Amino acid sequence: HIAAERAARLGSATPAAHKIDSTLRGNWARELVARHITSRLPVLLLPALPALGRRCVGGVVLQDGRPVHEGVGDARQSIVSSRPAEHLRAAGAIAVVELAAPVDLATWVAAPRGFAVVDASTDADLDELVAMWPRSAVVLAGTSAAIAAGAGGQRAQILRRISGPALVVCGSANPVARSQLAALAGVGTTIARDAASALSALAARRDTILTTPVPSGRVDHGAAHVEAARLAAQVSEVAGKAPGLAVIVVIGGDTAASVLGDEPVRVLGSVTPGTAWLVSPRYRAPIVTRAGGFGDQHALAELLWGTLRS
Repeated sequence: HIAAERAARLGSATPAAHKIDSTLRGNWARELVARHITSRLPVLLLPALPALGRRCVGGVVLQDGRPVHEGVGDARQSIVSSRPAEHLRAAGAIAVVELAAPVDLATWVAAPRGFAVVDASTDADLDELVAMWPRSAVVLAGTSAAIAAGAGGQRAQILRRISGPALVVCGSANPVARSQLAALAGVGTTIARDAASALSALAARRDTILTTPVPSGRVDHGAAHVEAARLAAQVSEVAGKAPGLAVIVVIGGDTAASVLGDEPVRVLGSVTPGTAWLVSPRYRAPIVTRAGGFGDQHALAELLWGTLRS
């Protein structure tokens, strides 16, 4: 209910866009229904993120060919369907259609109503579909790739290099994220117990991890909020005192929300697909954010020792 209320307050100015999670987690369906009701604008939903192997085929979101709801979830939230239309209908949407080709979208765009969920398998597909988006009459919803296509410009990755130690912050309970932390620790990164030990490791110019405990079962929202707030307080202390801190790498959407707060940030681009480089008024060091479920076991180590230091 809170997510729907906040989304409803966004108003009806156009062009309008709305990012969703690429694995369909979260309250995005309720948010889109609220925006649709408030703005009276139809919604075009493009749920594919091709660069990370997430396609929409026949109205179903797939991760490397497997429906996303069958994949590895986290300890706090899972989904029961890989079909965005089902999420929308469960949130109260009435007119929902699934479209398989640009020609189908062209027909819908000629008289848009309700919600259209459109298949896409490549970035070229997204570009073609977004080119048909009537900006003044329809809300564009989708993954970061869809929103980027709607914003225009090139998808070329930005080049950023670091020369000092990195602080890796993870509140995500996703097993993929935890395996990445383990791999990073295996190549010499320090896992800090608290802010003091993190400061000591960073002063010795060692990459350092601050994280929440691994949960033993499902985690309720209240407990997750408390842990995220505690982690954010540690990050604030460390970032304010650490000499020569080169970058703060934040893993997990809820973690980013707690660490970054409500102040506006400036996103400068992506260093790899799904991995944003940004600056925040809260911190002197730049921030890199990425989802907890992106990449394989070695993705985080490759980010630090390949992308950011190659």
